[in-house]
Amino acid sequence: MKIQAWALAGMVILGSGCISSIRTSSHSFLDAKESEALLQGGTDDAARRITELMSKRGFPVTEKQVRKDRSVVYVFKGQRTALTTVSGTKIVSGSTNTVGSVFFVLLTPREDGVTRMDLIGKPTMDGRAVCSDAPPAWVPSCDKNVITGSLWHGRDQMTGKEEAEAIRGMLLELGLGQTSGPGALIARPEALPEAPTQPTCVASEHPDWASASAVEKKKLLEMCRAPAAQSADAI
Repeated sequence: MKIQAWALAGMVILGSGCISSIRTSSHSFLDAKESEALLQGGTDDAARRITELMSKRGFPVTEKQVRKDRSVVYVFKGQRTALTTVSGTKIVSGSTNTVGSVFFVLLTPREDGVTRMDLIGKPTMDGRAVCSDAPPAWVPSCDKNVITGSLWHGRDQMTGKEEAEAIRGMLLELGLGQTSGPGALIARPEALPEAPTQPTCVASEHPDWASASAVEKKKLLEMCRAPAAQSADAI
C-alpha cells in the first residue's frame, strides 16, 4: 500500500482532547474462528503461501519465532499511511506519525500433513503495535500502550478494522487459489448451525385452555409459538 501524506491544514492536534490509550486488534471485528484455516502441507509450505499473500498487500515478513511445540509464529509488518499534525497558535509546529499494521500468524503442524493457521492483526503507530484486551497466549506480549489525544484524527485509522479486512481478504484469496498441493486451503471453520426453534409451550396443555374463548385460544397459540425470550417479555 502506498503511503498517503495528509495536508497540514486538514489535521487536528495530536495531543488535543483527553489523553487515552488505543487498545484493539482484528479480533474486535473478526473473531478467532473466522481468523483460522487449515492448509495442505507443513509449516514451511504454509509460510511460503502466506508470505506471498502478505507481501502483495505491503506487509513483508519481519520475524520468525519457533515455539517448543514445533509451531511457528511469523510476524508481518508494514506502513499504511502518514498523518501530519500541527500544534500552536503564534508559533506553529508540525509532526508526522506513521500508521501501519502488524500481523501475527501462528502455524501449527498436524500429524495428518496439514497445518493449522491462526491470524491476528493490530494497528501500529510509528512501528509500535497497540495493546489489546485478552490476546491469544501465542501473541508476543505488549510492553506499553499507544497513547494519543482522544480527538486525534488518526484514531479512526487505528481501530483494527483495516487489519480484519486484510485477513478476511487474504483468506478469501486463499479459497479462490490453488485447490491442491502445498499451501492450498483445505478448510475454513464453519459456523455452528442455529438450533431449531422449539415451541415455548403447548397451548392445549395450558390451564386456561379448556375454558378459553376462541379469541383467547388464538392468543394462547400465538404465545406458545413465540420464542422463549419474547414469551417471557409478554408475561
